[in-house]
Amino acid sequence: MNIQRRLLIGAFGVSLLGFVQDAARPTIPLSEYVQRRARLMEALSDGIVVMEAEKLFAGMEGIDANTPRYDYGYLAGYHAAGDLLVLVPGEKEAFVFTVEDPEKIREETGLEHVLPREEFETFAKDVFPAARVVHARARATTRKAIEAVAPDVELRATDERGRNPIADQLARMRTVKSPAEILMMKKAAEGTNAAHRAAMVACRSGMSEGELQKAIEDTFRQQGCDGVAFPSIVGAGKNGTILHYSKNSAVLPADSLVVMDVGASYRGYASDITRTIPTDGVFGKEQREAYECALEAQKAAERILKPGVSFRELEAAAQGVFKARGLTKWSYAHSRDWSVRHGLGHFVGLAVHDSGLPFAPLEPGCVITIEPGYYDKDAGWGIRIEDIYLVTAEGFERWSSGAPREIEEIEKVMKEARK
Repeated sequence: MNIQRRLLIGAFGVSLLGFVQDAARPTIPLSEYVQRRARLMEALSDGIVVMEAEKLFAGMEGIDANTPRYDYGYLAGYHAAGDLLVLVPGEKEAFVFTVEDPEKIREETGLEHVLPREEFETFAKDVFPAARVVHARARATTRKAIEAVAPDVELRATDERGRNPIADQLARMRTVKSPAEILMMKKAAEGTNAAHRAAMVACRSGMSEGELQKAIEDTFRQQGCDGVAFPSIVGAGKNGTILHYSKNSAVLPADSLVVMDVGASYRGYASDITRTIPTDGVFGKEQREAYECALEAQKAAERILKPGVSFRELEAAAQGVFKARGLTKWSYAHSRDWSVRHGLGHFVGLAVHDSGLPFAPLEPGCVITIEPGYYDKDAGWGIRIEDIYLVTAEGFERWSSGAPREIEEIEKVMKEARK
């Protein structure tokens, strides 16, 4: 990923005059960015909208988690830290003020009004004083510059609930994926499925976590994906009990488990699938019992997954399985050790932990994960099973079905690789 400028549109055959979707290389049509900006303006129709691109930090690729760093790119089709996107009522086209080459941004995005960043204050002097309201999601220095040239304007950075109105509306918009976004995310999921199969074939005790990571990430690229959606987690033995383990340098111990929480990125869109496999190809008795419990907890949530259901309801269904089987001590939601507690799932999109409305009922077009886990620090191994789902009008599609999750399936793949 280019941390300074993160292009989200396709690199082929895209123009303002038309768009033809390539099934092998799906992308977002320029017309969709126009529609997104129009929807935002319709929701915030009482004033000007000012959006500033935040800095994206190296090593934090894919991290959003309702601190929406990717909102700018969602509207503009690219991301360059410090750039401004301005939407003015009555103006059909957006205004962009960039720290980069304006002509290059125009060519890459189809945006017409792209100006140097230093021209923003002159623009603001001409346009902002006539406005009654300015909705701003921008740094304090940018907000002060607006107030300096338009002291009488009502500058709204937060609403009565303390929330930013732009971020709030974009969270709603980003929660439901468009057909083009769905195609891109399915492509990322397919690459991740293939990577998990490759890891099952490659896995041997005595190899390093890094070798397994390489087999996974090489497969992402072989499948036509861009690379990782987030730093890969490959935790063997006791490292599998560490939620965001990232060293990936230890040796895989014999007769243990390895947790592989990984996701390919395709044109800026993430996938997120976790599989736990035995380092020597066969689950031990206690490992099998815990794995089957985690899998049944996931399936209990799956059985009720449909539009109108909330994450809280999914959570209750999964937790009930651990309680019924008496395995709450080390489970993801009940552990005495807070370091292994986590939620049942999250939204996925431009970020692996994507912006969304976590307490609202799910809608068709939402993409989520369900990921119960069991982390036995006494035994020195962890289990997490994470699948990715598209919520549909009828229920759901499980995009991660190409990555084996049943014990018998995993052991079969690993056994055949050892012949």
